[in-house]
Amino acid sequence: MTRYNFTLRFDDDNHSLTAENGISIGTLSELLTSLSKAVSLQRDDKLVLSEIRGNCYALNLTTNSEVVQESLIVVHRKISTNDYTGLNSNQRSYAQKIKTILGDNLTLQAYNDTQSFKVEFQKIELPKLPDYYNQISTINGVITSIGGRSLKGKSTIHVAGFNFDIEISFSQEKKLAKYFKEKELIFFINKKISMDDDEIKSAELESFEVPNDNNFIDTATEIRKKFGDEIIEKYKDKYFKG
Repeated sequence: MTRYNFTLRFDDDNHSLTAENGISIGTLSELLTSLSKAVSLQRDDKLVLSEIRGNCYALNLTTNSEVVQESLIVVHRKISTNDYTGLNSNQRSYAQKIKTILGDNLTLQAYNDTQSFKVEFQKIELPKLPDYYNQISTINGVITSIGGRSLKGKSTIHVAGFNFDIEISFSQEKKLAKYFKEKELIFFINKKISMDDDEIKSAELESFEVPNDNNFIDTATEIRKKFGDEIIEKYKDKYFKG
């Protein structure tokens, strides 16, 4: 199995850091936890601390995944150039963690095992970001609650399988009421998401669709309800001959 190595090398002006005189275990634990979240490890991915080298304080990280290795490169390249475009909250938190550890007296180099990639962190400048961002997305599910707490207040719906309420207009409420606990719908929603933790703070319903998933029995039942038993007798001899 191919192994990929990636190094984080901390140092100071006096080159006094060593494997025995390095970063405290508490700070190191926070850094590695933050890094693990920043590269979005999947179920079968491994990223381990395989060695701490002396003559500085170099953390050698080893992974079995080329995708994880590439994520390490991309995240560290962007942070080293203060380019936070496209970085999520976990990756920005990792940048803040590096900034805190470096302070005014430490430096950091990050590189792969061949040193075809190598960057040095001079000064991390985290931009001031908005508190929230909006995202349009689609969800499917059955409405498990609908309504509001007062006659004049905004109404909301809750969809099974999702842990947030969705604000709806009065006209939407009237249209959705007949589907309450009855049918799975497709909802197009506008979510307000926190920049700090990517949590959904609120959501509004843009529109919804009723899937056309009727089977033969459903269709026959709807026709019978609309036209009565006579419609069955009328077409029985024509289409159901033995």
